[in-house]
Amino acid sequence: MVFPTDRTLPALTPRLQAFTHQHTEGTDVGDYVRFVLVLATQNDNQILTVTEKLADAYWTGTARGVPARPRALHLLGQMLAKVGIGLTRAPVGQ
Repeated sequence: MVFPTDRTLPALTPRLQAFTHQHTEGTDVGDYVRFVLVLATQNDNQILTVTEKLADAYWTGTARGVPARPRALHLLGQMLAKVGIGLTRAPVGQ
């Protein structure tokens, strides 16, 4: 669930906010969690602003004419792919 519903948002937000205290801004995990919190706002202007900021800094962006949510999903897909690659790599020494 990328864009939480009114029913799930109250349970999701405090858990993610607590997680941000464990992972600083500028780290992969910290940035991913903060990005999900922005998606949870359901505010297209805020989503677009953060998507562009992250895409410009770290990722492959989408065409500027694409709406905010599809652009955010494109970025989130890149983030999840990176996390997935990290999870599938064997630990050093194995």
